[in-house]
Amino acid sequence: MMDAITILAASVNEPLLRSIGLLLDDNIIYGLVIVALLLIGERRLGKITKVMLALALALLLATGLKNLIAEERPCAGQDWCPHDFAFPSLHATAAFTLMIAFLNKRSYPAYLAFALFVCFTRLNLGMHDFQDIAGALPVALISYYLVDILWRSGAVKGGKKDGF
Repeated sequence: MMDAITILAASVNEPLLRSIGLLLDDNIIYGLVIVALLLIGERRLGKITKVMLALALALLLATGLKNLIAEERPCAGQDWCPHDFAFPSLHATAAFTLMIAFLNKRSYPAYLAFALFVCFTRLNLGMHDFQDIAGALPVALISYYLVDILWRSGAVKGGKKDGF
């Protein structure tokens, strides 16, 4: 049984939103959007490197969880449905990790809006339910802060002296 948030998001029938959601569903395009948003919002090479490391860790952890938990997608059995597992959403994981990286910036509301929009598209397309989206947030938080701790300790080259 689907939750109310998933049902509400899936009930929105707006062709433009669906088209954008399908565009973001392409992993290459989505990856390019994430990198572009990072480069638009951050000029410091050290911080860019730190965020890229956090994104890589988050996606590795989320992929591991996906395979460990092996939860079927809400769209399972449909010919258009991705063939991997649902929990947690990798798209939401990447968007939340990027959002977290901008918590202390004035541009944070734009990154929050982007993350929420990405999450909405996952629900609207029927590829995930709210639990899959919600599960992505702790993965993003843990990944970013693990990288931050290593960065500040100097364990990661480029850290400590940059003060990120």
